[in-house]
Amino acid sequence: MLVAEVTTTDLRKTRYQVESRDDIRKTRQGYKIETASGEVVRMSEEEVESISVTDE
Repeated sequence: MLVAEVTTTDLRKTRYQVESRDDIRKTRQGYKIETASGEVVRMSEEEVESISVTDE
């Protein structure tokens, strides 16, 4: 299982389980993450500092 760790500009870190790197997309509005449980998380580009993906 892959884990996407999102760091926001206020330095909060949130982890999401994803099935593949393709579940993280850059859109015109920002970022879209589809989690392994089917939840869709959207974040604006301005609030995301970084996204890293690791295998766990």
